[in-house]
Amino acid sequence: MPRTLTVREVREEIYRAAGGREGAGAGERSTSTLGRWFHVVFAHLLGPDCRQLRRDAVSDAEGDVAKVAALLQRNAYDRVVGPRMGRYAMELRSETRGVLALWEATGHLCRWIAETCVKLEAPDVEGITFDPEHELSWEVSDPGWSDSVLVAGVADALFQDRKAGRWCVGELKLGRGAPEADLAQTCLYYRMLASAMPDGGDLGALVLMSFTPTAAFQLFTKEALEAAFPALKALIGRLAGVVVPVRATPDTRGDETRYADLAKRLERAFEEYGTPVRVLGAPIVGPAFLRFLVDPRRAVRPKQVQGQADALRVRLELEAPPFIGFEGGRMVVDLQRKDRQDVLFADILDRLPRADPRTGSPHLVFGVNLQGELELADLREANHAHILVAGTTGSGKSEWLRTAVASLIVANTPATLRLVVIDPKRNAFAELKGSPFLLDENSLVYPGERDPIDVLDTLIDEMEARYAKFEGVPADDLADFVTRTGEAMPRIVCVCDEYAELVIGNRKQRDAVEERICRLGAKARAAGIHLIFATQQPSREIIKGRLDTNMPCRVALKTSKLIESRMLLGEGGAENLLGRGDALVKDVGSPRRVQTPFLDAETRRAIFRTGRLRG
Repeated sequence: MPRTLTVREVREEIYRAAGGREGAGAGERSTSTLGRWFHVVFAHLLGPDCRQLRRDAVSDAEGDVAKVAALLQRNAYDRVVGPRMGRYAMELRSETRGVLALWEATGHLCRWIAETCVKLEAPDVEGITFDPEHELSWEVSDPGWSDSVLVAGVADALFQDRKAGRWCVGELKLGRGAPEADLAQTCLYYRMLASAMPDGGDLGALVLMSFTPTAAFQLFTKEALEAAFPALKALIGRLAGVVVPVRATPDTRGDETRYADLAKRLERAFEEYGTPVRVLGAPIVGPAFLRFLVDPRRAVRPKQVQGQADALRVRLELEAPPFIGFEGGRMVVDLQRKDRQDVLFADILDRLPRADPRTGSPHLVFGVNLQGELELADLREANHAHILVAGTTGSGKSEWLRTAVASLIVANTPATLRLVVIDPKRNAFAELKGSPFLLDENSLVYPGERDPIDVLDTLIDEMEARYAKFEGVPADDLADFVTRTGEAMPRIVCVCDEYAELVIGNRKQRDAVEERICRLGAKARAAGIHLIFATQQPSREIIKGRLDTNMPCRVALKTSKLIESRMLLGEGGAENLLGRGDALVKDVGSPRRVQTPFLDAETRRAIFRTGRLRG
């Protein structure tokens, strides 16, 4: 059965690989919500429900393009834009430029429709079919892949000239992106449309439609699209996790045949317990564990395979139960290495993204994945803006927090980053005392000396003050404000090493803290204020509620119980981690396993006190 990807997943990876976020080109940075609204406007105005509207507009305006466009734009506001703006008024307060971009794009769209209808003397020309929101799919395979991949999604607009036998796909953009990303995305739709044409008809050129800052239509020739295909195919294979991986970490190279016997023992163990699987190739060798890709045999359910962790521990004489789960669409079994190795913080420094000299770096390190690549959080993104971390004693929770903070410090200056640290244990961040990166001299907080509620209130006041400044520019967010005004405004990260200490046993205190977390979680991202809270007790009492809702990103170190893993991640797995920085990261999709880089005490002290490495 092929691995399935959505067009959205592929599109996001295309733009990430091109070095930016989708729709963020040329300074036109609208939210994904506003982009979806524009798709609704497009489908509404060109869909069958507005067929009569288009005819009446052309007739009533007597062929005046400007009048036709005005009638269409009024209808778009009344039926689509206006009602949504009313419902989401609060959320759009910080998106002034995005809303203006949406409305300008709607105007350009209406003008284009009006010109087309007037020019052709009818909105529905005989011989031309227009189909908004058209479902397409494409199955792609490669001899070097472990499985085929089915890409499915919806094209924004599909045109067919039945007389000429030509097709055209329109992909809407509220703003322009990187040219190479536009080409790759158009190539994707080209292949999807071709797969729907078994007769091999001529697709013709494909068009990328953009409506900001003006209406623009970029044609891609068949030759250009064919040339872009190999890179697109490689990207899909990597994203789907079907490319047979190679050993990635330099310190774990060796003869993979040494693990062949272990693979056979693993298959025999599953067979003996009534859940036969097939091991797919040699394992991937990470610093802490070996990852075997497995394929359950016919009639064996994945849940049955996952239930054999304890049995495998005994059968294979392992020190800890193996992690059995999913990553990249494949089922994996991770077995602990007896010769476990550390990943050093110093070794990842040259791989940290370069910081913008004005806005700094919003990236912090999650860890190193099995391919030896850095997994990074981007605090600007909604799914990384606030992070909840949990793990039992000895799991490496405090070490993960300190490494994350150190990765932010070394990539920033006090002008671009300030910290507020709540340290109930009084020893996790004591070395930050006097650091120039603290927001002020009272920002290393020991509960009992300063009320954490006061700390959160200070952040809320700062958030509201920033939004007032943004409104006067206007600016969408922190980076936009600094870019437009040149005024220094640091990103603020609030770290709490043991959240449970703030709320447990005091219902009134808990309600007050959660209320403030809710306000910050809902609004603070665009203001450049972020929360990273950790707890040893990922229980229902601690996590469920406002904390669960407002902290979408999760980092799970080893938990003591299955139920704690489920509370944090929505699924098991963290209870079988190995400790010492072995972690699962969950933002979108299935959890990803990473190893936290080891930050030695001397290096940590140098970074925390001065912002620089020792020496």
